[in-house]
Amino acid sequence: MKPWSNTVALVLAAGAGSRLGGVPKCLIRVDGRTLLERLLDALAEADVHSVRLVVGHHAEAVAAHVATLPAERRPVLLRNPEPGDEPADSLRVGLRSLTSMPERLLVLLGDLPLLGAPQILAAVDAFDARERGRHVLVPQVNGQPGHPAVLDGLACALLRNQSGGLRAWRQRQPEAVALWNTSDEAHVRDLDRPEDLPRLARDMGWQVEAPPV
Repeated sequence: MKPWSNTVALVLAAGAGSRLGGVPKCLIRVDGRTLLERLLDALAEADVHSVRLVVGHHAEAVAAHVATLPAERRPVLLRNPEPGDEPADSLRVGLRSLTSMPERLLVLLGDLPLLGAPQILAAVDAFDARERGRHVLVPQVNGQPGHPAVLDGLACALLRNQSGGLRAWRQRQPEAVALWNTSDEAHVRDLDRPEDLPRLARDMGWQVEAPPV
């Protein structure tokens, strides 16, 4: 694997999962493993070992699950005391937890069932090949922004004190954002509604189970 120095992953998992019945989406199980486990394994396979996880509405349940993971896989847990419907506040919580700005910050969501090491590696390679003056890379599939978004140190330093998150950044400074076009739906396919779970199971041949409410 490519040795990446000073790369941090920030996983945003503070939402209530209200459209999915009020469950922590990162604890959805696919073939017996939670989405969080799958994502942490993918990051490790991509040689990204510094991981921070922002929790909120389901903090206790997620923390209890994290405690069952092997020590080397456990992310640093961060609590968003006032999680809203948008990830911008959780992004700010994560950025403010950094004592120094990384060369690369990967911003991910906790409900991306198809995202694996190949997609993470491809996004970082695209970030490293971006044009000069672009401080953020956002994957885009058919015009839909996805994850992982990748930020450089300057973007991290600026966004930690700004409201609106990456969406507002793109609107205010489009010239600073590289849009990376890809056809890989793993970057955008998430689980938001009850019907998304059986659809994923049918499409992939997986056993998909929501956590208990």
